[in-house]
Amino acid sequence: MNEQNIYNEPATLTAELQDAAFEYLLLNPGSEFGDWSKGLIEEYPAEVVDALGNTPNEVNADLADLWETDYTDPKTGIEQKFSEWAMSFANEHAVGIYYFLVDACTDLKRMGRKF
Repeated sequence: MNEQNIYNEPATLTAELQDAAFEYLLLNPGSEFGDWSKGLIEEYPAEVVDALGNTPNEVNADLADLWETDYTDPKTGIEQKFSEWAMSFANEHAVGIYYFLVDACTDLKRMGRKF
């Protein structure tokens, strides 16, 4: 393993967990912290273990920290804490509005404009 990979790997694993954490909220409207943390552990175990380890108390504490961490959605460029994303995806109607926003951002990018 080269030196660059040694230093980038933890960041990559954390980014993969953050992407999974966002995806979980998007696919499970109305999730609160307990639903989200349990869902991540059950549905994305590899990402959780790779980024946070497998000690339950440490994983739960790290997920609590992650819940209040900022995440920038790559499709819209919007940055919010995971707890705020959960509120943004409070129900299926809200998720539908998000997808309209994604489409609008894609159209703007095609026109050479930034959202």
